[in-house]
Amino acid sequence: MNKNYYTIEDKAQILIDSLPYIRDFNQKIIIVSFGCSNILTDEEEQEVMRDIALLKSIGMKPIVVHDTKMGHDKFRENKRIAKMIEFCGVKAVGICGIDLQTLHMTLDNDYIPVITPNDIDNEDTPILPEEAAQTIAVAMGAEKVLFLGREEGIRDAGGQIISQMTYDEVKKMKDEGRFEGRLLQKTTYALQMIEQGVPRIHILGSRMAHSILVEIFSIIGVGTVIMPDREHYYPHELKRRKIK
Repeated sequence: MNKNYYTIEDKAQILIDSLPYIRDFNQKIIIVSFGCSNILTDEEEQEVMRDIALLKSIGMKPIVVHDTKMGHDKFRENKRIAKMIEFCGVKAVGICGIDLQTLHMTLDNDYIPVITPNDIDNEDTPILPEEAAQTIAVAMGAEKVLFLGREEGIRDAGGQIISQMTYDEVKKMKDEGRFEGRLLQKTTYALQMIEQGVPRIHILGSRMAHSILVEIFSIIGVGTVIMPDREHYYPHELKRRKIK
C-alpha cells in the first residue's frame, strides 16, 4: 500500500513540476533537431514522435528537423516521419528545404512541420539537421532548440553530464579543445544561436525513453541546457533553486 502511495505521489509531483513549463512554453516554437535515424529502431523513433505530438497537444509549436537513415531516400524519409507523428493524433506535414513562408503557414494551420534540410535543388548536398535547425530557430524566434542524438550532453572532468551551462562556460571548454566530432559541431551551433538571440539550446541523448519530456519539463533534465547567462533561468526555476 505504502509503495503504491509513494509511486502515485511521485507521479503527481512530476505533473505539478511540469505545469510552469507548460505555461511558459504555450504557443512557443520548440525545434527538435532529430539526428538519430541511424541510432534508433522504428519502434524507438515512434516513441520520440509520440513525445513530440504531446508537446503539440499541450499548446507548444514543435518543428522537427531530421536526418536520413543511411541508404534511404531523403524525401521518402521525410514523409515517413511526418506519418509517424500523425499516427499519434496530430497533424504533420513534410517540408523539403527551409521555406520560412511555408513554415509560418503550416504552424498557423495547426500542423507540425517535419523538415528535411534538402530540397530538389540541393538534394545531394550534405546538410546537418543542426545547421538547418539553427537557421530556422533564428528566423522563427524559437524559444528553444533540442539537439537529440547520440551525444547525451556535455560532461565534466569526472564524466558526469552537466545539466546547465552558460554561454561563457561552454565557450571556455570549446576554446580549451574539450569537444570533438559531433559534440563540437553541436556546441558550435549552440554558441552561434545564443549569440543570435535563441534563449536555450539543449543537447541530449535519444536512447533514454522520453528524454525530450524529462529535459523540457524538469529543472535538472537529462542532458545539458545552454543558456546565455545565469539571469536566463525561468522565474519558477529561480524560486525552486534559490539562485541569487
